[in-house]
Amino acid sequence: MLTTCPHCGTRSPATADACAGCDRALYPLTAPPPPPPFKFRTRTNYVRLGITLGVMALLVGAGTSSGILMNREDARDNRAADNQVSQYKMVDTGASPEPSVTSDAPSPKPKKKKTESPSPTTSKPATSTPPKPKPPKETPGDGLPDGFHTVVDEKGFSLAVMDGWERRELSPNQIGYLPPTGDEYLHVSELPSAPRASFINFLEMEKAMQGTNGYERISLQHVTFQGHAGARWEFVYTPDSGETMHVVQQAYIDDEGTEYTIYFEARHRLWDSEKEKVFSTALDTWKQP
Repeated sequence: MLTTCPHCGTRSPATADACAGCDRALYPLTAPPPPPPFKFRTRTNYVRLGITLGVMALLVGAGTSSGILMNREDARDNRAADNQVSQYKMVDTGASPEPSVTSDAPSPKPKKKKTESPSPTTSKPATSTPPKPKPPKETPGDGLPDGFHTVVDEKGFSLAVMDGWERRELSPNQIGYLPPTGDEYLHVSELPSAPRASFINFLEMEKAMQGTNGYERISLQHVTFQGHAGARWEFVYTPDSGETMHVVQQAYIDDEGTEYTIYFEARHRLWDSEKEKVFSTALDTWKQP
């Protein structure tokens, strides 16, 4: 075992009297003296033990007595409080409680504020009125089914539609004719510089519709229309409204490369020869610009 010099920090054997580094005196380590032997005194120990046990018994008895007294005082106080509260207890008559008025009654609706009508202005009304859209020209229905007439559209084409059907511009290249009910419609679309044949175009459109909206093909075939190669496509589908619709359309590409499509749609459950007549009459009377 080594000891460290408190003067220079040199470590020397514990039995050395002087530091090996600075030659100063060291304090040799000595073991502490053993404790004195324990002597058991019988009479003194018994006396002390008896005194200790007697004091503990007195303390326990005093605590028990005080606890019993406290419990009695608490019980007496509780009985007095119960007697006071019992004076205000309600007697059960067996009648069911009345329902709460505020829990079931609907909250009053806020009254709408009356808006005052604007005061008349003194400015003079504009004299000029916007021009009204020109209705499509109608030609006598010679040779047409009853209830049909021919219209010459602003786009330059003409065809026969049912009486009461109104023109509506669906897009820059699509014009529609709709009945007042709005359950069916006929429209004409124009596509300049068509990229592919009408039959191929219908096939591409069918691929996108297969497996969605309950699509089901009725027919899809090549059809020459007014001397031009074209295609006719007929099918049913169910849109988000849940009403299954019946669609038939004829498309072709003219000599200038423009594709024309005559499209008709109506409810499938009401499809009959009269609905077919709307489409066939439009094809029979069609004249491109």
